[in-house]
Order: sequence, then C-alpha cells, then structure tokens
Amino acid sequence: MTAVAVGSRAHEMVNQRMHMVAVSVLLPVLLAGQVRAEPRTFTDVTVAAGVDYVHNETVQGPVGPGFIVQIEMSGGAAAGDFDGDGWTDLFVTRYDQNGILFRNQHDGTFEDATAHAFGPDGLRMKSNGAGWGDVDNDGDLDLYVTSLHADGYELYINNGAGQFTEEAAARGATAAGPDDHYGYSVSFGDYDGDGFLDLHTNEWRLSSQNPADAPSYARLLRNRGASSPGHFDDVTAVAGVTMEHVGPSTNVPVDSQSFASRFTDLDGDGLLDLIVTSDHGTSRLFWNDGDGTFTDGTEDASVGTDQFGMGSTVGDYDLDGDFDWFVTSIYDATPNRNGNRLYQNNGDRTFEDVTDAAGVRDGGWGWGTTFFDFDNDRDLDIIMTNGMTNFGAEWLTDRMRLFENEGGIFTEVGVAYGIDDTGRGKGLLTFDYDKDGDLDVFVANTGQHPVLYRNDGGNDNGWLRVQLEGIESNRQGIGARIILIMDEEDPAQALIREMDGGSNFLGQNEVIAHFGLGPNIETVDLLRIQWPSGIVQELRDIEPDRLLYIVEVVPEPTLGVLVLPCLLSLFRRGSRTR
Repeated sequence: MTAVAVGSRAHEMVNQRMHMVAVSVLLPVLLAGQVRAEPRTFTDVTVAAGVDYVHNETVQGPVGPGFIVQIEMSGGAAAGDFDGDGWTDLFVTRYDQNGILFRNQHDGTFEDATAHAFGPDGLRMKSNGAGWGDVDNDGDLDLYVTSLHADGYELYINNGAGQFTEEAAARGATAAGPDDHYGYSVSFGDYDGDGFLDLHTNEWRLSSQNPADAPSYARLLRNRGASSPGHFDDVTAVAGVTMEHVGPSTNVPVDSQSFASRFTDLDGDGLLDLIVTSDHGTSRLFWNDGDGTFTDGTEDASVGTDQFGMGSTVGDYDLDGDFDWFVTSIYDATPNRNGNRLYQNNGDRTFEDVTDAAGVRDGGWGWGTTFFDFDNDRDLDIIMTNGMTNFGAEWLTDRMRLFENEGGIFTEVGVAYGIDDTGRGKGLLTFDYDKDGDLDVFVANTGQHPVLYRNDGGNDNGWLRVQLEGIESNRQGIGARIILIMDEEDPAQALIREMDGGSNFLGQNEVIAHFGLGPNIETVDLLRIQWPSGIVQELRDIEPDRLLYIVEVVPEPTLGVLVLPCLLSLFRRGSRTR
C-alpha cells in the first residue's frame, strides 16, 4: 500500500492562524475477526457476550405520574476504549444500582471491570446519561455521567491505566444548582476551536420539580483549555443556548425538556453548531457565531417541527455532501402524535421536511436512533428504539425499527434482518465490538434486559474505518470532517462522515468513522481529513477492509511541503504520547 499526505487550509479559521502544510502518519490496524460468508443478519448475543443485566429492576411495570416517569425514560450506554488496548468497551447506566463498565476481552465477550476501574464505591446510583471524551487531551478517555433525582453530575478522570477518580466538583463540571437534577444525554465537541473538548448536558424536568425556579441543567460547559485542561466554566447563558421555558405553549407542566444534543457542522463553515432534541415542540438548532456565542436558527431553518423530539442522528443519507438530521418522536396516526422527522439539508442553512417521501415517519414511540451503514453498501441506514409504559398497551411491545436506505428512500426491514426486540428501548449505540468490519448494535431497555446485536455478514462488502489523534485539534479529532473518494475521476460519488461525540438519546457511538464501500473494492483513491484546526490531510491509494489510525501532524510553516513514507505498525494507543 502507498499513502502520501499533503495538507492545506480548508478555510480561514476564526482566529486567522497562518496557513500550514500537514503530513499524515498512517497506522493500519489489522483485522481481528474473520469475514463471514453468511447472509446479512443480526444475532442476539447478549448473554453469550457477557453484557446481560437488568436495568432498574424495581421499575418493571406501569409507572405513575411525577418523577417515576423519568425513570421510565432512562437507560443509557456509551462505547469507548477506556483502557487503550484498541478494543471498544461499553459503559451502561442504571438508576437503582451502580452503572457497569464492561471491558472487551478481544474474543467476542466482555468482563465486568467496574470495581477495578472505579473502586468498590467509585460509582453512585441514579445514573442515566453517559459519554466518553478525552477532556484533558492526555490520550485516554474520561467519562461524564448524568443522574436522575440527584444533586449534580459526575466527571471521572482516567489515570491512563484504566482507573478513574471522580473530579466533577473540582473541575467545575457538576452543573451545580439549588434543585435536584434530572439529567439525560451528554455531548462532546470543541465548539470554540481551542483544541479541547467542551460538553453539553440535557435535562427533562417538571415544573413541580423546580420549586426554586432554577435554570435548566441543560448546560454548555466550556473547557478552559491549555490554561487548565479538563476544567470547565458554565457559559450556557452568555453563549445563548438556554433551554428552559422555550417553544410553544403546552398543557404539560414541564419547564426543562431537552433529551439529546450534538455538536455538528451543519452549514460547512468549520464551526460546530449545536442541535438539541427536546420534548413538546422545543427542539432547537443553534448556529455557531464563531465568537463563543450561538444564534437560534430553528425557525428560519424550518426545523424543530417534531412534536416530541427524543433522539436524533446526523448524516449524509442522500449522498449530496452535507449532513441531514433525523429526529425520533411519537407516532400513532393522530395529529397530536405525527411521528419522526427527517430534515434534508438544502446547503443554505435551510432544511426540507422529507419524512413522508423518505418513508420514515412511523417509528412508534421513538427514542434512541443513529445513521449507520449496516450492510456496507455505501449509503446510510437508520435504526431506532421505541417503547413506553402507562400510555397504552401498544407501546409495551412495540418492535424497534431498521430502515434500509435504497437510493434515499427507506424500507423498514427489521424482522427480515433479525432486529426484532420489543423491549422498552431507550439508549442505543453502534460499535464494531468484534473488529470484523461491520457495525454491531447495543440497546438499553428500561426495566428489562438489554440487547447486543452482532452484525453477521455486513462485512461481505468492503469497508474502511478511521480513528484520529489530534495534535493541534482535540485529541480525538471530534468535529473533523472525513471525505472518502473511491474514484477521483468521479468525485461526485464521495462519502462524508463527521467524527462525532454526540448522543443518539442516552447512547454514544464509538468515536470512529465507519465507511461501507460496497462490493469488489480494490483501493480507495483518496481520503481527506479536514481537522477542527483547519489543517487538511490527504491519503491516497488505500487498501480497504482495515482501520486507519491517522495522526494530525503540524509542521512548522518554514518547512514547506513535507512528504513522509507511510509508517506501518499495529496500533496500541496506550503506547503513544502527545
């Protein structure tokens, strides 16, 4: 294989740094699994893989009003390689018991590593949302956890050996306030471009649970950066992204309604915007102004029309080079519950509602969702969970959905491919836990057992996976835009991904960009990485069916254009230094 990387500026950044030329280091990771020849399907391997547990054993029947409904809407999970061994691990949250950290054992199974990683008393109960992120840029993943009916959130700092210390209060990350917190999803992204991850939290709270009329605990926490890595300031109000008392009037006494958020560059200007799915017609799109503030562009963009925004995902489903937005909601064929939304990006800061034309309106009582190419045929499919109690028997056993993309039109194929769970699904994520080149699915069910679906046969088609290490950018390269061109003579067929640290609704995918390539692929002509720093790196003539570990290289301006030979080795992140 040959690979040459030459870099340039993708655009003028806000801070007007000088132009640089970048060099790429390419580290392929070889396959650990075997390619399967069987038809594409998903297999429930929850028990065999060792990730079986019961979420909230005390809440398994119909629920009543008040706080108990928040427990019914709980159940999170986050995928990340916490010990730096190159295999993706899994953290799950629980309300009535401590969360669990499942360590990947490299053989298709997991072991409970909670006590080793956090100590016997290191995790507390009432956890709900969770997200992995390297907040201090030291090369290992830290963990942020939100809670229900608790006095704050938690930030667990990784010591580099896969063990954690809780430091939220010391680092300004508790999202402090006078009332109990009812926290949901967590999102990471470097919205101010300083090379360090900021984070956004979400909260769904009844007015009766806020006697002090405190601001929502949906907070934007800005990383202080180089002066104090991994320490945060609450900039929610000054940045203009408050989420309390917004949206249309409602007869539901709710004053804080956000469920899931994501930092994503929807207008292609190199700045991460903030999208928030929020209940009762209060979903929001905040455009990044580039000066530390955001502008609410929801109405002008023609989004936020979802009536009960729960989960969301972003991806280029129509292959036109920009990112579209899918939002889950409630569907029961009545005007008050008219289902999901698919917002197609027009490329000019406006969107078109193509939900019906695309065939994705009916997802039941929707929650977690994500775009992913489950069959590696190049286009992005959609998977989503659903289910709810106390609102009608039809929601107790509603089957989750798998929408297969067929030229921009989706067909629901869940049963045909083995996606048939009827649990009360909430959190959902995708990750390649067995390293065989296709994406597996984990679902957290409220008051029930989870489901781990192993993808069998998706790797019959070619694939390419990309993991980043930022140097001038944040360490994980979150926010980077990755463009794959199969054939430079036909650049219109390019595939685009964004390195994503957001939440699908109580579910965080692994921070690895996955590309399905289709059948009979011998080489990929070009892979272009547009780093958050503005540096661009290009790799050429890449063999498929591998994971590429790409390091951002920042040469001195006086060095001119540098070309380094490709370095080939196995990747073990724990052995690398900044």
